[in-house]
Amino acid sequence: MTSCRGVLIAGVTNRARTLMAEGFLRALTGGRIFIASGGVFPHGLVHPLAVRSMAEIGLDISILSPSSLESARRKSRTYDVYISIDAPYADRHADRHHRKDDGGRVLFGDPALAMGPPAHWTIAQDAADVRSGFHLWSPRDPAIYYENSTRKFQDHLYEGEPLFQRLEASTMRLDARVSGRWELTELSDPFAMERAGHHLERFRQARAKLAAESVRLLRQLEEYYGERLLVDNSCLESTQSGGPDQNSFPCPAK
Repeated sequence: MTSCRGVLIAGVTNRARTLMAEGFLRALTGGRIFIASGGVFPHGLVHPLAVRSMAEIGLDISILSPSSLESARRKSRTYDVYISIDAPYADRHADRHHRKDDGGRVLFGDPALAMGPPAHWTIAQDAADVRSGFHLWSPRDPAIYYENSTRKFQDHLYEGEPLFQRLEASTMRLDARVSGRWELTELSDPFAMERAGHHLERFRQARAKLAAESVRLLRQLEEYYGERLLVDNSCLESTQSGGPDQNSFPCPAK
């Protein structure tokens, strides 16, 4: 074992991206570090395309099961490393069911599938990192200083709507010695009219990025602890020697 007390990978659903990252870190470290993952809203089953894409390089994540962040907290009271995987901020203001093809054109899906927030709401925090609470606007709330309010002439328009958000950092992130955020677009839900092959290709692209990020994290931890943590890179070699339908990537040098 090593001096690292554990690595926690946090996400939203803990169904695909976080479990793929957990599988990579477990394989690369050879079980020398305690690795766990959890989600804010955990899903019941591992995504089948995540299992398939990882099986292509010899990693079986079907034995893993989605869990909540509270469940991950019960597995180990303290984690030295806290990694959150979330979609880029720019993608949160766009229709999640449209994408860009290779030509740079934007392909839109069915507008009925888009369920965006109201235009006057602002959401700009990492869902895996903070606990947010909406405070509703009401002119009868004594906590609101009415005279300084810019909305005092439009009370009837904003009654019952969010006034502001109060964000609190996750205690697990505050207790960690090393923390980071990996930006990766959501994978679980297919785009409108997306074929299964194209959906699987997105999982392969995410697999390549997660592998590179996992190696980069372990190199960083090796410098931090002064110990060797990356002990098995066979999964990386199998990816690089795969066929043309699999995405290869350069292994970052130490």
